[in-house]
Amino acid sequence: MKTIQKENYQLTYLQQGKLDLPTIMVIGSPIYYPKLFSDPVYSDLNLLFVSHIGFTNVDPSKSKHSLDDVVSDLEIIRLDAHINEMYVLGHSGHGFMAMAYAEKYPEHILGVILSNLAPTNKKERQEGSIAYFEATASDERKACFYKEIAKLANDIEQAPEKRFSAMNIRMQAHSFYDFAYDGAYLWDDLPNNMVALDHLWGEAFANYDTESFIAKWQKPLILLLSDYDYLVAPTSLWNTIISKYKIPLVKFSKSGHNPMLEEPINYHQTLIDFIK
Repeated sequence: MKTIQKENYQLTYLQQGKLDLPTIMVIGSPIYYPKLFSDPVYSDLNLLFVSHIGFTNVDPSKSKHSLDDVVSDLEIIRLDAHINEMYVLGHSGHGFMAMAYAEKYPEHILGVILSNLAPTNKKERQEGSIAYFEATASDERKACFYKEIAKLANDIEQAPEKRFSAMNIRMQAHSFYDFAYDGAYLWDDLPNNMVALDHLWGEAFANYDTESFIAKWQKPLILLLSDYDYLVAPTSLWNTIISKYKIPLVKFSKSGHNPMLEEPINYHQTLIDFIK
Protein backbone atom coordinates (compact mmCIF):
# COMPACT_ATOMS: atom_id res chain seq x y z
CA MET A 1 0.00 0.00 0.00
CA LYS A 2 1.39 3.40 -0.97
CA THR A 3 0.24 6.67 0.56
CA ILE A 4 0.07 10.25 -0.74
CA GLN A 5 -0.47 12.94 1.86
CA LYS A 6 -2.93 15.63 0.78
CA GLU A 7 -3.85 18.75 2.73
CA ASN A 8 -6.36 17.09 5.05
CA TYR A 9 -6.37 13.41 4.12
CA GLN A 10 -4.40 10.59 2.57
CA LEU A 11 -4.80 8.97 -0.82
CA THR A 12 -3.75 5.34 -0.98
CA TYR A 13 -3.15 2.87 -3.78
CA LEU A 14 -2.04 -0.71 -4.23
CA GLN A 15 -0.72 -2.32 -7.40
CA GLN A 16 -0.90 -6.10 -7.79
CA GLY A 17 -0.26 -8.67 -10.49
CA LYS A 18 1.95 -8.67 -13.58
CA LEU A 19 3.34 -5.17 -13.81
CA ASP A 20 4.55 -5.64 -17.39
CA LEU A 21 0.94 -5.88 -18.60
CA PRO A 22 -1.33 -2.88 -19.26
CA THR A 23 -2.57 -1.35 -16.02
CA ILE A 24 -6.24 -1.48 -15.08
CA MET A 25 -7.04 1.24 -12.53
CA VAL A 26 -9.80 -0.06 -10.26
CA ILE A 27 -11.41 2.96 -8.62
CA GLY A 28 -12.74 2.69 -5.07
CA SER A 29 -10.50 1.53 -2.26
CA PRO A 30 -7.37 -0.62 -1.89
CA ILE A 31 -8.98 -1.87 1.33
CA TYR A 32 -12.27 -2.97 -0.23
CA TYR A 33 -11.66 -3.93 -3.86
CA PRO A 34 -8.80 -6.43 -3.44
CA LYS A 35 -11.30 -8.53 -1.49
CA LEU A 36 -13.57 -8.65 -4.53
CA PHE A 37 -10.61 -9.53 -6.76
CA SER A 38 -9.25 -12.12 -4.32
CA ASP A 39 -9.39 -15.17 -6.60
CA PRO A 40 -5.91 -16.31 -7.79
CA VAL A 41 -7.16 -16.09 -11.37
CA TYR A 42 -6.55 -12.32 -11.26
CA SER A 43 -2.82 -12.74 -10.61
CA ASP A 44 -2.07 -12.46 -14.33
CA LEU A 45 -3.58 -8.98 -14.57
CA ASN A 46 -2.00 -5.66 -13.59
CA LEU A 47 -4.53 -4.13 -11.20
CA LEU A 48 -4.06 -0.71 -9.60
CA PHE A 49 -6.52 -0.32 -6.70
CA VAL A 50 -6.97 3.36 -5.85
CA SER A 51 -8.82 5.26 -3.14
CA HIS A 52 -10.99 8.35 -3.22
CA ILE A 53 -12.03 10.82 -0.53
CA GLY A 54 -15.30 9.01 0.20
CA PHE A 55 -13.37 6.16 1.79
CA THR A 56 -10.84 8.20 3.77
CA ASN A 57 -10.55 9.52 7.30
CA VAL A 58 -10.91 13.28 7.06
CA ASP A 59 -12.52 16.09 9.01
CA PRO A 60 -15.86 16.56 7.16
CA SER A 61 -15.55 20.33 7.46
CA LYS A 62 -12.30 20.12 5.45
CA SER A 63 -13.48 17.58 2.90
CA LYS A 64 -13.19 18.69 -0.73
CA HIS A 65 -15.27 16.05 -2.43
CA SER A 66 -16.83 17.24 -5.68
CA LEU A 67 -16.58 14.87 -8.63
CA ASP A 68 -13.93 17.21 -10.06
CA ASP A 69 -11.96 16.87 -6.82
CA VAL A 70 -12.13 13.07 -7.11
CA VAL A 71 -10.90 13.24 -10.71
CA SER A 72 -7.98 15.42 -9.64
CA ASP A 73 -7.06 12.94 -6.91
CA LEU A 74 -7.12 10.03 -9.37
CA GLU A 75 -4.73 11.96 -11.58
CA ILE A 76 -2.41 12.56 -8.61
CA ILE A 77 -2.33 8.80 -8.01
CA ARG A 78 -1.62 8.07 -11.68
CA LEU A 79 1.31 10.45 -11.65
CA ASP A 80 2.65 9.05 -8.39
CA ALA A 81 2.44 5.52 -9.80
CA HIS A 82 4.32 6.63 -12.96
CA ILE A 83 1.71 5.26 -15.35
CA ASN A 84 1.32 6.91 -18.73
CA GLU A 85 -1.53 4.90 -20.23
CA MET A 86 -4.04 2.60 -18.58
CA TYR A 87 -7.52 1.15 -18.62
CA VAL A 88 -9.95 2.38 -16.00
CA LEU A 89 -12.55 0.16 -14.31
CA GLY A 90 -15.46 1.76 -12.52
CA HIS A 91 -17.73 -0.60 -10.58
CA SER A 92 -21.07 0.55 -9.22
CA GLY A 93 -21.01 4.28 -8.43
CA HIS A 94 -17.33 4.34 -9.28
CA GLY A 95 -18.37 4.00 -12.91
CA PHE A 96 -19.32 7.68 -12.85
CA MET A 97 -15.87 8.50 -11.47
CA ALA A 98 -14.31 6.43 -14.27
CA MET A 99 -16.25 8.29 -16.93
CA ALA A 100 -15.50 11.69 -15.41
CA TYR A 101 -11.80 10.86 -15.21
CA ALA A 102 -11.65 9.52 -18.78
CA GLU A 103 -13.50 12.61 -19.99
CA LYS A 104 -10.88 14.94 -18.50
CA TYR A 105 -7.75 12.86 -19.18
CA PRO A 106 -8.52 10.84 -22.35
CA GLU A 107 -4.88 10.89 -23.42
CA HIS A 108 -4.02 8.56 -20.51
CA ILE A 109 -6.93 6.13 -21.00
CA LEU A 110 -6.75 3.09 -23.27
CA GLY A 111 -10.32 2.00 -22.56
CA VAL A 112 -13.17 2.22 -20.06
CA ILE A 113 -14.79 -0.71 -18.22
CA LEU A 114 -18.18 0.09 -16.69
CA SER A 115 -19.33 -2.63 -14.32
CA ASN A 116 -22.64 -3.00 -12.51
CA LEU A 117 -24.09 0.47 -12.58
CA ALA A 118 -27.24 2.07 -13.93
CA PRO A 119 -27.02 4.95 -16.43
CA THR A 120 -28.01 7.33 -13.63
CA ASN A 121 -28.17 7.38 -9.86
CA LYS A 122 -31.19 9.67 -9.69
CA LYS A 123 -33.60 9.05 -6.81
CA GLU A 124 -36.30 7.98 -9.27
CA ARG A 125 -34.00 5.29 -10.67
CA GLN A 126 -33.14 4.04 -7.18
CA GLU A 127 -36.84 3.83 -6.32
CA GLY A 128 -37.46 2.03 -9.61
CA SER A 129 -34.80 -0.56 -8.77
CA ILE A 130 -36.49 -1.23 -5.43
CA ALA A 131 -39.85 -1.60 -7.19
CA TYR A 132 -38.27 -4.04 -9.67
CA PHE A 133 -36.93 -6.10 -6.78
CA GLU A 134 -40.35 -6.22 -5.15
CA ALA A 135 -41.98 -7.26 -8.41
CA THR A 136 -39.50 -9.90 -9.58
CA ALA A 137 -37.40 -11.29 -6.71
CA SER A 138 -38.24 -14.67 -5.21
CA ASP A 139 -40.15 -14.83 -1.95
CA GLU A 140 -37.09 -16.34 -0.25
CA ARG A 141 -34.87 -13.50 -1.43
CA LYS A 142 -37.37 -10.89 -0.29
CA ALA A 143 -37.76 -12.53 3.11
CA CYS A 144 -33.99 -12.44 3.57
CA PHE A 145 -33.94 -8.77 2.62
CA TYR A 146 -36.75 -7.80 5.01
CA LYS A 147 -35.00 -9.62 7.86
CA GLU A 148 -31.69 -7.85 7.26
CA ILE A 149 -32.97 -4.37 6.47
CA ALA A 150 -34.87 -4.34 9.77
CA LYS A 151 -31.49 -4.23 11.50
CA LEU A 152 -30.27 -1.14 9.65
CA ALA A 153 -31.72 1.50 11.98
CA ASN A 154 -29.92 -0.04 14.95
CA ASP A 155 -26.68 -0.32 12.96
CA ILE A 156 -26.81 3.38 12.17
CA GLU A 157 -27.70 4.31 15.74
CA GLN A 158 -24.70 2.35 17.00
CA ALA A 159 -22.25 3.69 14.40
CA PRO A 160 -23.63 6.60 12.35
CA GLU A 161 -20.18 7.21 10.89
CA LYS A 162 -20.44 3.82 9.13
CA ARG A 163 -23.86 4.41 7.56
CA PHE A 164 -22.76 3.73 3.98
CA SER A 165 -21.16 0.41 4.89
CA ALA A 166 -24.10 -0.59 7.09
CA MET A 167 -26.61 0.07 4.34
CA ASN A 168 -24.67 -2.04 1.84
CA ILE A 169 -24.27 -4.89 4.31
CA ARG A 170 -28.01 -5.00 5.00
CA MET A 171 -28.76 -4.87 1.25
CA GLN A 172 -27.02 -8.20 0.58
CA ALA A 173 -30.20 -9.79 -0.79
CA HIS A 174 -30.09 -7.08 -3.49
CA SER A 175 -26.35 -7.57 -3.99
CA PHE A 176 -25.56 -11.28 -4.36
CA TYR A 177 -26.78 -14.10 -6.57
CA ASP A 178 -26.55 -16.20 -3.40
CA PHE A 179 -28.78 -13.87 -1.40
CA ALA A 180 -27.79 -15.51 1.91
CA TYR A 181 -24.11 -14.74 1.31
CA ASP A 182 -22.59 -12.80 4.20
CA GLY A 183 -20.50 -10.09 2.60
CA ALA A 184 -20.03 -7.99 5.75
CA TYR A 185 -16.30 -8.77 5.79
CA LEU A 186 -15.88 -6.80 2.57
CA TRP A 187 -16.57 -3.60 4.51
CA ASP A 188 -14.20 -4.28 7.42
CA ASP A 189 -11.82 -1.39 8.17
CA LEU A 190 -13.26 0.81 5.41
CA PRO A 191 -13.67 4.44 6.52
CA ASN A 192 -16.90 6.19 5.53
CA ASN A 193 -16.56 9.91 4.87
CA MET A 194 -20.31 10.38 4.92
CA VAL A 195 -20.37 14.00 3.78
CA ALA A 196 -18.47 12.99 0.64
CA LEU A 197 -20.41 9.78 0.06
CA ASP A 198 -23.76 11.55 0.45
CA HIS A 199 -22.74 14.19 -2.08
CA LEU A 200 -21.20 11.83 -4.62
CA TRP A 201 -23.86 9.10 -4.56
CA GLY A 202 -26.76 11.46 -3.88
CA GLU A 203 -25.96 14.44 -6.10
CA ALA A 204 -22.90 14.13 -8.34
CA PHE A 205 -23.79 10.73 -9.82
CA ALA A 206 -27.46 11.68 -10.11
CA ASN A 207 -26.50 14.67 -12.24
CA TYR A 208 -23.81 13.01 -14.36
CA ASP A 209 -24.74 12.75 -18.06
CA THR A 210 -23.75 9.19 -18.94
CA GLU A 211 -25.13 9.28 -22.46
CA SER A 212 -23.25 12.47 -23.26
CA PHE A 213 -19.97 10.85 -22.23
CA ILE A 214 -20.64 7.70 -24.26
CA ALA A 215 -21.67 9.73 -27.32
CA LYS A 216 -18.32 11.56 -27.30
CA TRP A 217 -16.04 8.71 -26.22
CA GLN A 218 -13.93 7.47 -29.14
CA LYS A 219 -11.91 4.71 -27.46
CA PRO A 220 -12.86 1.16 -26.40
CA LEU A 221 -15.64 0.84 -23.83
CA ILE A 222 -17.41 -2.21 -22.42
CA LEU A 223 -20.42 -2.61 -20.14
CA LEU A 224 -20.61 -5.47 -17.63
CA LEU A 225 -23.97 -6.24 -16.02
CA SER A 226 -25.71 -8.97 -14.01
CA ASP A 227 -29.39 -9.88 -14.07
CA TYR A 228 -29.40 -10.58 -10.32
CA ASP A 229 -27.88 -7.20 -9.50
CA TYR A 230 -30.96 -5.66 -7.91
CA LEU A 231 -29.06 -2.61 -6.64
CA VAL A 232 -29.06 -1.09 -10.14
CA ALA A 233 -31.83 -3.14 -11.77
CA PRO A 234 -33.15 -3.74 -14.30
CA THR A 235 -30.41 -4.12 -16.89
CA SER A 236 -32.94 -2.94 -19.50
CA LEU A 237 -32.29 0.61 -18.27
CA TRP A 238 -29.28 0.48 -20.60
CA ASN A 239 -31.13 -0.80 -23.67
CA THR A 240 -31.54 2.51 -25.47
CA ILE A 241 -27.93 3.59 -24.93
CA ILE A 242 -26.58 0.15 -25.87
CA SER A 243 -28.60 0.11 -29.09
CA LYS A 244 -27.87 3.72 -30.04
CA TYR A 245 -24.10 3.59 -29.48
CA LYS A 246 -23.45 -0.12 -30.13
CA ILE A 247 -21.81 -0.66 -26.73
CA PRO A 248 -20.37 -4.15 -26.18
CA LEU A 249 -22.25 -5.82 -23.32
CA VAL A 250 -21.27 -8.82 -21.21
CA LYS A 251 -23.86 -10.21 -18.80
CA PHE A 252 -23.17 -12.56 -15.90
CA SER A 253 -25.98 -15.03 -15.27
CA LYS A 254 -24.99 -16.21 -11.80
CA SER A 255 -23.90 -12.94 -10.20
CA GLY A 256 -25.41 -10.05 -8.35
CA HIS A 257 -23.65 -6.73 -7.91
CA ASN A 258 -20.16 -8.26 -7.67
CA PRO A 259 -19.48 -10.62 -10.60
CA MET A 260 -15.71 -10.36 -10.06
CA LEU A 261 -16.32 -12.18 -6.76
CA GLU A 262 -19.17 -14.49 -7.73
CA GLU A 263 -17.97 -15.45 -11.22
CA PRO A 264 -14.23 -14.73 -11.10
CA ILE A 265 -13.24 -16.94 -14.04
CA ASN A 266 -15.78 -15.39 -16.40
CA TYR A 267 -15.04 -11.87 -15.17
CA HIS A 268 -11.29 -12.39 -15.48
CA GLN A 269 -11.66 -13.68 -19.05
CA THR A 270 -13.80 -10.67 -19.94
CA LEU A 271 -11.06 -8.31 -18.74
CA ILE A 272 -8.37 -10.28 -20.58
CA ASP A 273 -10.36 -10.21 -23.81
CA PHE A 274 -10.97 -6.46 -23.48
CA ILE A 275 -7.36 -5.38 -22.93
CA LYS A 276 -5.59 -7.74 -25.33
